[in-house]
Parts: sequence; structure tokens; C-alpha cells
Amino acid sequence: MARAQRALDALGSRYERALAAVLHHTRRIGVAALAFVVVGIILMRLVGTGFLPEMDEGAFVLDYFTPGGTALAETDREVGIVENILAHTPEIEATSRRTGAELGLFATSQNTGDIAARLVPRNRRSRDIFAVMDDVRGAVNTAVPRLHIEFVQILSDVINDLAGNAKPVEIKLFGERLDSLEAYAERLAPDLEGVPGLEDLFNGVVEPSPELMMRVNQAEADRIGLTPEDVGSAVSAALLGTEAGEIRAEDRPVGVRVRAPDSVRYDPLRLRALPIVAAAARVTPLGSLASFTPTQSRISLERENQQQMIAITADVSGRSLGGVMGDVRRVLAAHPAPSGVRVALGGQYESQQQAFRALLLVLALAAVSVCAVMVVQFESFVEPVIVLLVAPVSFVGALVLLLVTGTALNVASFMGLILLVGLIVKNGIILLDFTRLRMRDEGVALEIAIREAARVRLRPILMTTLCTLFGLLPLACSWRSEAGTTGCGDRPWDGVVSRNDHTFRSETCAFFPHLPWRRHYRSPPDASLLKTRRLHGPFPTASSPRRKSARIRPARSP
Repeated sequence: MARAQRALDALGSRYERALAAVLHHTRRIGVAALAFVVVGIILMRLVGTGFLPEMDEGAFVLDYFTPGGTALAETDREVGIVENILAHTPEIEATSRRTGAELGLFATSQNTGDIAARLVPRNRRSRDIFAVMDDVRGAVNTAVPRLHIEFVQILSDVINDLAGNAKPVEIKLFGERLDSLEAYAERLAPDLEGVPGLEDLFNGVVEPSPELMMRVNQAEADRIGLTPEDVGSAVSAALLGTEAGEIRAEDRPVGVRVRAPDSVRYDPLRLRALPIVAAAARVTPLGSLASFTPTQSRISLERENQQQMIAITADVSGRSLGGVMGDVRRVLAAHPAPSGVRVALGGQYESQQQAFRALLLVLALAAVSVCAVMVVQFESFVEPVIVLLVAPVSFVGALVLLLVTGTALNVASFMGLILLVGLIVKNGIILLDFTRLRMRDEGVALEIAIREAARVRLRPILMTTLCTLFGLLPLACSWRSEAGTTGCGDRPWDGVVSRNDHTFRSETCAFFPHLPWRRHYRSPPDASLLKTRRLHGPFPTASSPRRKSARIRPARSP
């Protein structure tokens, strides 16, 4: 403890001497502070922005789509190539696949499905999940170029679904005519594919699926006593089947469905020979009652706010969301929308913009609330303004941290900036309150009070700063081997707070003492004040007892 005390005393003395050397250069310090703010504005353009922190969950889902109308056997063959690529990826431990089904085992088209892949624990692999997905993406695009794939992490996908954001990048095209929307989307797609960091681009154009349209001959159906609905019901029963009861197999009831054989169901020519039972048990082939026309139709149509819409979606890899969206905006500006087409940006970018606007309002309210508390405490508006003037300089440290670590400014790191408002006030009050106390109770000159406060109150500032740093260090450098996140940088909230607490402590001690000095003095004070103060002994330290000041009060009249 004695050694630590001597180190603190030596640090305080050095800081006092450094402060005394620059205290008369207020204008230069002001220029330096202004330069810090300018640097912060420049860094704002360099730091990437995002929505939520990226996580390595140790598992991902690969969604695949073959062109519309692809046979099940062909889809199975192409997806088999993808499974072989995943099997030869050393970081992937196990996979499971579904074709023609989705979450909940709901039936979908035979040309869609997904593959769930689980990675080995993080301590057993040298690459993170994003590098693995990029490697698999490149191999699949080379081996099966016509297969469209998308990568999602399970937890991130659930969060995006709850927030209503399917993809990080989403360009919504609204209009009355679907063909105009698709033509504009196909015109944008080539330039969007050239945007660095934009992956798994889907232009929003859904290829129609082939189908066979049946038109019932009303006159022929009436002749045998059937309606078009009766003919349609008979065909539906033959293709989809009708429930005929249950049988028990191993003490478990199994439903029985009667339908036509697959050789009839999947052969349009044999479908014409499907027997239709009419009145009086008269059997008529379907081909004599209806005609069949091959055509194509869309599986689904998207509408939002009662407007026809298609959405161009994409993922982001290797770049921040804000940087990618800047390039996307330039592509949209180079290709103006045709008449009748309206463009809107959605996805995580829309949620990010809404969240940032709300957090800016919270930051302003926090500053106003803290300022109101300090006004009540100091009974003045000048001191709160003095404390808050250091805040812009302090935020430069957070931007430098984000830039050095390659972390995007997202919702989590923005919350850390809001928390810094309280830390700023804490350090400022510690210095300002001591300065006011020395000037009011002992009549000490302002320069001496500033130097004394900066040295004596350095100890509590260091104590609170170190407590904050050590308290947030385990969170900022969390080791999560099972989930896959290892090392610093995965917790931007903790990193911003811990790094900027140290930054603000340094900047408070450097810039804060000049603000009241500039306000009270237009010229340096008399040097005799410093000499007089030195004759009465050294400045008190945290270990030396403070001398109580004696006040001479006038005697009360009897």
C-alpha cells in the first residue's frame, strides 16, 4: 500500500507540473479540443454502422432454391453436391437436410429446402462461422451455379423474423404492374451484384411454376348429370386422395388414403383417361369432359399496405451494413425508377435507422436530465455546461476504438455512448466540486484551486475508472468456447464503455481545467499568489490531513 501511495503521489505531482506548464496556453488547448472534435467528425465517416452485434452461434442454416418447375430428382442431385461440399468442410461436424418442407414440416415446393449445419466447438477450429460460410458459398456457387443459396444463423434468423426483417439488405419496389417491377429489379441486379460485401443477392423475381389448367365442358358435364364442381372434386380425390379409415400398426393408428397411382397422377396424358363416375354408375373418361392446357403460374404474390411489391434481398459479409447501403444508394441513384414504381429501403437497415433516431433522442434526454441535476446541485447553469463541453471530445475515444477493432457502430455500442454521459458527469463533478470548495471556503485563487483539484482528486477519479474497467473487462473479453465467441471485440457495449471511461479520464484531466480558467481570467494571475501558496506548505494530498479553514464571523450585537 505504501508503494502504491508513493506511486499515486508521484503521478499526481507530475500531472500538476504538466498542468502548470499548459495552464496559460488556454487558446492552444481550445484549438486542440476543437481538432479532436473535427477528427471525431471525420471518424464518423470511417466507422462502419450496423444494427445488432454479429455473433458466432456455432451453427447455420443453408436455404436452397432450384429454378421453378425443377423435378424432385434433379433437386436431390444438385443438393447432394452441396452436402458433399459440407461433408468435406473440416469445421462442420454434422448436417441435416429437408427438401419440400420447412420449419414445422409444412409442405412446400419440391425445388426448395434447407440444410442445417453444426460446427465443431470454437476452440477446435481456426476460422469463425462467417469465414466458413463464405468458403461454402464460394464452393457451392462454383459447383452448382444455377442453385440459389442463402445463409442464416438460427438465433439471428429468429430475431430478424420477430423484428420483421428477413434480410439485412432489402429494397422494396412498389407499383401496380408486376411486369414493370420485375423489369426494374432485373435492371438493378447486375450492378448490385458488383457491390463489395453484398452476398446471396435475390432479385425478387420468382420464376413461375409449370401447371396444367383444366377447363370443364359445361355441356358434356350436364349431359351426364354432373356439374363442374363434381368433376373437380373427382379429380381432386384421384390426385390428392380421400380418407378411407384407419388401421393399427404396432399399437398405433395409421390413416388410410385412397388415390390414383403415381403413374396416373404425374402423367398428363394418362390423366385424361381417369374414369369419372356419373349418375347411374356411368363411367366417363375425364378427357371427354374437360380439356387440358399447359401453362405457368406464380406460387405467391407479395403485397404490403395493399400495394403490389417485390423485394430485392441480400446478406452482408465482410463489410458493415452502413458501408454496403451507401453503395446500394449509389446504384439506385444511377438507375432511377421508372414511372409508376416507388422504391423503399427496408430490412435491418430500416430498423437500424429507426433505432438510431430513437437512441439519439435518448442521448439528448440523458444530457438534459444530467444537466438539470447539476444545475440543482451547483445552483448555476455555467458549471453543467462546462462539464458537458468535454463530452464531444470524449466520444472521439469510442470512435477510435471502434475503428481500430473493426467493430461497427450499432445499437449496443450506441447504448454504451449513452452510459458515458453519466461517467462524464461523475468525473466532472469530482473536479469541479473540489475547485469550488477551495475557492469558496478558503479563498484560494482559481489557478491554484484548479491545480490542487486536478492533483488531489486524481486518486478518486482513478479509483472509479479502474473499478469500471476491471468490472467490464470480463464481459468485453468474454470466453465462450461452446457458443463460439472468443476474445475481445464481441461485446461493443462493454468495449465502448471501458475504453471510453479511460479516455474520458485522460481528456477530463487535460481539457477540463482550462474551461473555468478561460471563463474567469483574461490574463494570467499574479505569480505572487503561487509563491504565497508555496510558503504555507505543499498542496494537500490524499494521505495528508486537510487543514480546516478558520472563518472570522462578526460578533452579534446584544
